[in-house]
Amino acid sequence: MPGGRPPGGPGTTGSPADLLRRRAIGAHGMPAPLAPPASGGLGTLGEEEDGGRNPQASAPVTETVPAGIFAAPKPRGVVTLGNWHTYWDRKVEVQPAGRGGTFNVYLAGDSGPVVMCIHGGGYSGLTWSLVAKKLKDKYRVVAPDMRGHGLTRTENDTDFSKETMSDDIIAIWEHMFGAAATAAASAASISAEGPAPSGDSAPAPSAPSAPASAAAGGPGAPAADAPPAGVLVGHSMGGGLAVWAGAAKRIKRLEGVVVVDVVEGTALAALPHMMNVLAGRPSSFPSLEEAVTWAVRSGMSRNREAAAVSMPGQLQQQEEEEAGGAGAGGAGAGGGGGAGRWTWRTHLELSRPYWEGWYTGLSEAFLQLTCPKALVLAGTDRLDRALTIGQMQGKFQLILMPTAGHAIQEDEPDRTAEHLLGFLKRFRVGEPPLTFPRPPAGVRPVLPVVAGPVLEQK
Repeated sequence: MPGGRPPGGPGTTGSPADLLRRRAIGAHGMPAPLAPPASGGLGTLGEEEDGGRNPQASAPVTETVPAGIFAAPKPRGVVTLGNWHTYWDRKVEVQPAGRGGTFNVYLAGDSGPVVMCIHGGGYSGLTWSLVAKKLKDKYRVVAPDMRGHGLTRTENDTDFSKETMSDDIIAIWEHMFGAAATAAASAASISAEGPAPSGDSAPAPSAPSAPASAAAGGPGAPAADAPPAGVLVGHSMGGGLAVWAGAAKRIKRLEGVVVVDVVEGTALAALPHMMNVLAGRPSSFPSLEEAVTWAVRSGMSRNREAAAVSMPGQLQQQEEEEAGGAGAGGAGAGGGGGAGRWTWRTHLELSRPYWEGWYTGLSEAFLQLTCPKALVLAGTDRLDRALTIGQMQGKFQLILMPTAGHAIQEDEPDRTAEHLLGFLKRFRVGEPPLTFPRPPAGVRPVLPVVAGPVLEQK
């Protein structure tokens, strides 16, 4: 009881630690600890009160332990790299006439209108992976690596002018879907690519090349008949290029343009700070997993799955002989790093002279497009004056996604795909125009009448 003499007074045996513990227990009025049970074990139900032992009590008890219950937990932040085969059906290499290079193009879906997705500066076609997976059941999704990006190789990978890159888009479209191209030319210039790009966790087996007759109507082969209906979707730099390509009016049956998070006014205002942004990026990464982790933590991508498949397309591995040289590797490289480190594929610093050209006059060009158009933004604060007036006049559809960052298609791929599907359905892309039935011959058409009372004239 409180205030009583604690156990372990004079004459109590035990170690000094036991004496201190017993005195502390007594000082707080707590009961003394019970002695541990005898080695014989606790009695079981059905055991006699006279101390008789249950014959089954001494038998060893064996229980099944779930497998892996004592395994070491998976460390937090462990990254599993994505494989492009999970999202895309195949990728092809196309060589459009007069473009001086081989363009890598990811394809998903075999039928329906074409949705060509253009990535932003420094990204690759893989940035659209999660969106393509949602669209490919109804549409053909085409995502090229632009000049100087991803797996595309050209004679001049540093020509980032809007004229050159918008012409690249038109040439790729015409080569793959133009009516003037032939299946024979397609078979000669398009080769199926089986191995997964650098950074894939598990390379998938090579996809066999389809015969020309089978591929004649597919997205990788030019159509012999009328070209399919299509929509251009572009993010950031790719949004500007989509507008310039659409404004050229050289893509047949272009039935829509969707621009993702790029506005002339805010883009031009941000250009003076872009070099600081590029300088703040790591120059290289020891592994692709580290690159994905950095992308998520820095906010470059808020979706770990999207970053795991997109980041490998933005990097290239240093060659061993280049590792010791200054300035080796991709953009931002030059801070050292051992052989096998991953550097940026695109030299974004070299695109600086073209930045203003990408965006100057973009808002007016977007508003002047005659096809249906939509602007997807992360917030209304990104709208400039021209687009604000145009939106109030109903010249385009405005879609806001405030929970996403700049890479909307990576941060919110499901919602992005839903909005694209809604846009395609709303404007009946690829569908015949609505027709109204005509009355049979000899039947006078019924004209609408004004609702309301009929006043008799006297």
